[in-house]
Amino acid sequence: MALAATGPVADPVDGTREGDAMHGWQAVATAVAVAVATLSLLVLLWQRPKRDAEVVFAVVSGSMALSLMSPWMGDAPAWMRWAVAIGGSATCNGFWLVSRALFRGEGGGRRVHVLVAVGVALLIAAYRGATLGAHAASSPWASALDSLLTLASSSLLVLSFLEAVRGWSSSLPPAERRLRVAFMVMFAGCVLSTTLVGAVPAVAGLRSGVVALCAFAMLLFTHAALRYRGRAPLAVASPASSPRVEGPASDEEARLLHALRHQMEVLHAYREPELKVLDLAHRLGIAEHRLSRLITQVKGERNFNQMINRYRIEDACRRLADPAATPSVLEISGAVGFASLGPFNRAFKAAMGCTPTAYRAACRAQAAASADPGADDSTARALSSALR
Repeated sequence: MALAATGPVADPVDGTREGDAMHGWQAVATAVAVAVATLSLLVLLWQRPKRDAEVVFAVVSGSMALSLMSPWMGDAPAWMRWAVAIGGSATCNGFWLVSRALFRGEGGGRRVHVLVAVGVALLIAAYRGATLGAHAASSPWASALDSLLTLASSSLLVLSFLEAVRGWSSSLPPAERRLRVAFMVMFAGCVLSTTLVGAVPAVAGLRSGVVALCAFAMLLFTHAALRYRGRAPLAVASPASSPRVEGPASDEEARLLHALRHQMEVLHAYREPELKVLDLAHRLGIAEHRLSRLITQVKGERNFNQMINRYRIEDACRRLADPAATPSVLEISGAVGFASLGPFNRAFKAAMGCTPTAYRAACRAQAAASADPGADDSTARALSSALR
C-alpha cells in the first residue's frame, strides 16, 4: 500500500510483512521514534491549557506511535493487532488538521474538517481490518478500499503542504516566512523520501528505518513550530469582513473586556517580556481562540502582538517624556516589556515615526521651550518635528 495512506509513518499491514527483515539500525530507529511519539503524546496531554493544534497533535502523536509499532505485531494476539490498526489511523488526516491550525490560527479546523478527517480515519481502519486475515489483502473489497484510501490520503497530504503556501506574501514577518519554508521542505522531504524508498526495490528493505527517521523529524519539527506559534499567534479568522470596533455586543464580552483592560492597565501584564496569548487567556479563564476573538473583534486590535506593543509603546512614551526621568533608553525598553533594545527601537519607530532617543530629545526641548518663552523657536520646531 502506498505511503500516502498514512502520511510519514509506515502502513501496519506492510510493516507486518517486513517485521522479520527489520533489524539493526532500523529497529533502533523505530524504537526511538516510538518513544519520542509516546513522549510527545504525554507532554501534550500534560500541558495546560491546550490550543486546538496541540489537542490534534496529541492524537497524531499517539497514532504515530501505534503505527510505528506495527512491524512488531506479526505474532501478537488478534485484539492487539486490531487496536494498532484502529489506533494508527489518525496520521495524515490528523496532521492535515494540525497544519490548518498552525497556519490559519485557532478555529482553522472547523467541524466539517474534523468530520473529513474522521471519515478518512474510518476508511484507514476499515482497510487495515480487512487486510488482517490471511490472503485478505488480495480480496476485491480490500483492493477497492486501498484505491479509495490512496486517493483520499494523498489529497490530504497535498492539502497539508498547501496550508503553508496559503497566505504567503512578502509582508509576512521574516520568522513566519522561515517557518513556512521549513515546513514545506520538511514535509515534502519526508513524504517523498518514504514514498520513493518503498517504490524502489533495491532500497525497499530500508523503508522501516527511513519511515522512523522521518516520523522522528516531523515530531520534533512540529513541536518547535507549535512553540513558535505560541509566541507569534495568528489572528483568528472571522466570517465578518472587518473587525468590530464598536465595543462589546453582550454582557459576557463586556465582562471579559473589563478583565482584559484590568490585566493591561492595572496589573501591567504587558511588561512581562515572555507574555503569550496563551498565558493571558489562562489568567482570564478562557480559551485562546476566545481571547483572540475578543482582541480582534471587540477591542479592535489587529492581533495580540499589536495590542501588547501598543501598551508598551504608550508606557515608554510616558517615561521618555518625563523631563526628570534618568533611566536610559535600554532600561526603559526592559521596563516596559521588551526583551532587547533592537525590537523596542523598531516597534517604537513604526508606531511613532522616530527613534526613542529622538522622541526623548524632542519632549525635553518642548519642555525647555515652555519654561523659557525666549528660547529659540526654530530649534524647538525642528526637534518637535521628530514627533510627527
